[in-house]
Amino acid sequence: MRFLAPMYLLLLPILGLALAWSWRRVGGLAAGRKRWAFILRTMGLIAICVALAGPQWRQPNRGQTVVFVVDRSDSIPETDRRRAEQFVRDAVNRLGPDDLAAVVTFGGRPTIESLPAGKRSVGTFSAEVKGNASDLSAAIRLGSALYPEGRSRRMVLLTDGNETAGDAIQAARVASSQEIQVDTVPLGTRQGTAEAWIVQVDVPSERQADEPFGVAVEVESTVAQKAILTLDRNGTVVDRAQVDLREGRSRFVFDQRITEPGFLRYRVTLEPTEDADVRNNLGAGFVAVRDRSRVLVLQSPETPGELGTALRASGLAVTVRGPEGIPVRSEELQAYDAVILNDTNAKYWETRSMELLRGAVRETGIGLVMVGGENSFLPGGWYRTPIEEALPISMDVRQRKTFPSTSILIVIDASGSMSATEDGVVKLQLAAKAAEDSTRLLAPVDRLGVAGSTDRIELVAPIVELKDKDEVIRNIRTIRPGGGGIYVEPSMQFAAEELAKQNTKVRHLILLADGSDADSHGTSLEIAQKMRADKITTSVVAIGDGKDVSFLQQLAKAGGGNFYLVTKAGKLPAIFTQDVAMMSRSAIEEAVFVPKQVGGDEALNGISEMPALLAYCLADARPLARVSLASPKDDPILAQWQYGLGTSYAFMSDAQSKWARRWVGWDGFGSFWSQLARNVVRRGTSNNYAMRVRQDGPQSRVEITATDNAGNPIQLQPSDVNVSGPDGKPVEVTLDQTAPGVYEAQVASGDIGSYLVTVKEGSSESPRVATSGFSVPYPPEYRSMTTNTALLARVLEVAEGQSLDAPEDALRPRSRPGESVRDIWAWFVAFALALFPIDIAVRRLTVPWAQIFARFRREEPESSADTRIERLRAAKDRLPKRPDDAPVARIYVSPNENSDTAGKEPAAVVPPSPASNLSGSLGAELIKRRKGASAENSKDNE
Repeated sequence: MRFLAPMYLLLLPILGLALAWSWRRVGGLAAGRKRWAFILRTMGLIAICVALAGPQWRQPNRGQTVVFVVDRSDSIPETDRRRAEQFVRDAVNRLGPDDLAAVVTFGGRPTIESLPAGKRSVGTFSAEVKGNASDLSAAIRLGSALYPEGRSRRMVLLTDGNETAGDAIQAARVASSQEIQVDTVPLGTRQGTAEAWIVQVDVPSERQADEPFGVAVEVESTVAQKAILTLDRNGTVVDRAQVDLREGRSRFVFDQRITEPGFLRYRVTLEPTEDADVRNNLGAGFVAVRDRSRVLVLQSPETPGELGTALRASGLAVTVRGPEGIPVRSEELQAYDAVILNDTNAKYWETRSMELLRGAVRETGIGLVMVGGENSFLPGGWYRTPIEEALPISMDVRQRKTFPSTSILIVIDASGSMSATEDGVVKLQLAAKAAEDSTRLLAPVDRLGVAGSTDRIELVAPIVELKDKDEVIRNIRTIRPGGGGIYVEPSMQFAAEELAKQNTKVRHLILLADGSDADSHGTSLEIAQKMRADKITTSVVAIGDGKDVSFLQQLAKAGGGNFYLVTKAGKLPAIFTQDVAMMSRSAIEEAVFVPKQVGGDEALNGISEMPALLAYCLADARPLARVSLASPKDDPILAQWQYGLGTSYAFMSDAQSKWARRWVGWDGFGSFWSQLARNVVRRGTSNNYAMRVRQDGPQSRVEITATDNAGNPIQLQPSDVNVSGPDGKPVEVTLDQTAPGVYEAQVASGDIGSYLVTVKEGSSESPRVATSGFSVPYPPEYRSMTTNTALLARVLEVAEGQSLDAPEDALRPRSRPGESVRDIWAWFVAFALALFPIDIAVRRLTVPWAQIFARFRREEPESSADTRIERLRAAKDRLPKRPDDAPVARIYVSPNENSDTAGKEPAAVVPPSPASNLSGSLGAELIKRRKGASAENSKDNE
C-alpha cells in the first residue's frame, strides 16, 4: 500500500497528544467506558488521517485484456476484411483462463462489437459503421475505456492507417501513458489489385478574361496502365485526352483560355483501363475570370422585365432568371457579384438555396437587393427566412404598428398521410411549424387557434389572444397524426362556429388539406359563401396535386381567400405567414406618395426629385440599418446595411409598371437602379491574392500568397480570411504565416462539396474581397488505397508495440505485466463513520448484558427485587437471636401544640428488631456494604 499525500500522516502525532490531553480532562465516565470510548475515538481519527493521505492498494496483474480495434471503412478490401475477422476469431479461441478480449470496429465513428469476455466463439462483425471515413483516434480512445482492473493491457489495431479524422498518433501516446501496449496488423495492402484515382486538380484562383492558364491534374495508380481524362467546364466537355499512367503519381495539364468573365468550375473525370473503385475517379477546381460586374436578377414568372432592361442599359452584365434559375450550389452564386430578388415569392425557394445565398453575402461579399411588390417581403412569405436575416429590414411589423384586430383559425389535415417524412421531418411537424410562425407574426391583441382534422376535429390550441405566445406554441406542438383523411364539410362547419364567436374586425380561416384525400365535400362551398357574407374569409392550402385540388380551389374562391398549391411541405411556413399577412391587412400600404430623402446614399447621387409611388410593403428598419428614403409615415422605402462582407439593400416599392408606374417612364429610373447596383456589387481587391490548395485527409491546406501590384508582400490577419462550406455556413480556419506574404490556412473539409475561400481587405463597412474555391469531389476515405505504413510505424514507436503476423502473437505475455492500483480511501472513511455511532453508544447508553444473554439462552431473567429480598432474609438468619427479656425501646414524640395530636397521650412505637443493634445487626451490615460500594465507585471515577 502507498499514499498519494503522505504528509497528512504527520497529523497522527498531533492527534496522539490531543487524545492524551483530553484523557485527563474527561470525567464522569466509568473506567471501562472511558477506556473503550477513547479506543474507538482513536481508531476513527486514525482512519480519517489515513484516508486524507490517499491510500492505494497495489497488486500484480494476472492475465491480460486484449482489445481488437478493426477497421471496417471503405478503403479496406473485402479480402482483408475477412482476414481481420479470422485473425480476431483465432486469437479469441487461444485466450488463457485469466485472459479477456473485446472487439471495437470503426469507420467514421467507432462501435463496440463485444465487451471484454473470456474464450468464446466470434461471429461475423455486424455493427453498423460509416464506411466513407476513418477515425482511428476515436476508436483507440473508445478501446482504451474498456479495460477492467487487475489485468495487463494490450490493443491490436487491424487497419490500413489511412485516417480521415483525428490524430491516431496522439491517441496512441495517451494509451501508452495508461500502460496500454498497442500492436498493429496492417490491412489494405491491395497486392496485385489495379487501382487508379485522381489526387488533385490544380486551377489558378483568378485570371483576367482572355488570359491563358493551365488545369493540372495529378493521378495516382498502383500499376502502369492507360486511361482517358475528360475535362468539363460548368458541365460542358471542353477537352478529352488518352494518357499513360505509370505506377505511382502522374501529372497532366490542360491548356485553357476564357474570354467571358465568370466563376468557372472545372471537373476532371478519370477512366482507367483497370480499376477497383470508381468513386475516386473525379476531381474539381475553380477559377474566377474577372471583367465587368455581373448581376443576377431573380423574379417571378409574371414579373415584367423593366428592371433588367434598365440595368443592361447602364453597362452591367445582367442575367434575368425565373424560379427555375435559382442557384442550388454555392459555386453558381460566385459567378455573380450581386443578386437582385425582384418581386419573387418565397414559395419558389428551397431552404437550402436561401441559406446558400445568405452565406454567399455574409462570407464572400456578394451584394443582395430585395425589390418589393405583391410577391415580395411579407406578402411574398419571406418572414423568418434565412434571406430576411441578411436584409436591413424586419418584417415583424404587427408587433409595432396598429392594425385591425384579427382572429385566425388554422385547420390542419392531421390524417395518416401527414405522418410521412420530407427531408427527414414529418409533414405534420412542418405544418405545425407554419402555424408557429403565424403565431409569432401576429400581435398580442390578435387571436389564433389551431385544430387538427381527421375523422374528428381536435382543437389543440383554442382561439385566444396571443398575450402568451409561448403557451400557444406549446399547444400547437401537441398536434398528432390520426387516421383517415380530412373531412372538409365538418371542418368548415366547425370553423364557422368557432370564428362566429370572435368579435374582431378581421376573421380568417386557413384550411390545409391533402390534394388527393379531401373527403366529404358536402355543402362546404355553401358554408364558405355564408362565412364570406359574415365577413369571414377562407384560404385553402393544398398539399400535392391530386383529384381534390379543383374542389379546394373552388372552396378558396367561394371563401374570398387565396389558394396555394404546395408540392413540398417545407414551403408551408412561407405560405402561412404570407396569407396571414395579406388577410390581416398588415403587408401592403396603398397610398400615392413621393418618397422623402432622409439620408445620403450613393444610389441617390444626382437625384433631387423623384415621381410618386403608389404602394409599398410594410417593414421596419433594423437598428444598424441606414434609411435613405422614407414614406410620409416614416416607414422605410430604401434601406441599406453591411451584412458580413456583403452589402444588402431593401427597396419596399416595386420596379415595374404597377406601384412604380410613374418611375418606369422617369428619366432617372435607369440612373437610380444602376447606381444602386454598382454600390451593392462585390468589390474586387486592389492587391493580388494567389491561392493553391493541397488536401491532406480531412484537412485542406490553402496556401495564400498576398502581394501588392508591385509584387511586395503584404500583411494578413486571421480575420481577413473567411471560408464557407458546401452548405454556405462558415468553416473554422487556422491561419499561419510561413514566409513573407505567404500564409497557410488549415480548413476542415470532411464534407463533400465546394468550399469558398475569401480574402478581404479594407474597412468592415466597405470591404473589398477576392474569392476562390476548391472542391472535395469524393470522401477523403477514397483518396488513398495503399497502407499508411509510416503512420502505423509511428504508432508502434510511441506505444511500444509490434507489427503482428500470427493471432497467437496478440496473446504473448508482456515483459512488464504491471500492477493494478485501487484507491481505498473510501474504505477508511466508511470505517470511521461506522465507529462514530458506536462511540456515542459506549458513552451514552447502558446495556443490560445479563438480560440479553439470558434471552439468548432462553432463560427468564431473575427479578432484581426478589433477589434483594432473598439476600436480606439470608442475612437476617445469620444474625444472633434477641433474648425474650431484652428491653423494648420506646420512642416518644414531644407534643406539638400546633399539631393534631396536641393534648393526646404519646403513642407507643413498635420496638426495634434485633437488627437495630448497630454493633452486629443487619442494618449495620447493610450500611457497611453501601459505604464500601460508594468508596469503590469514587475510586473508579478518579
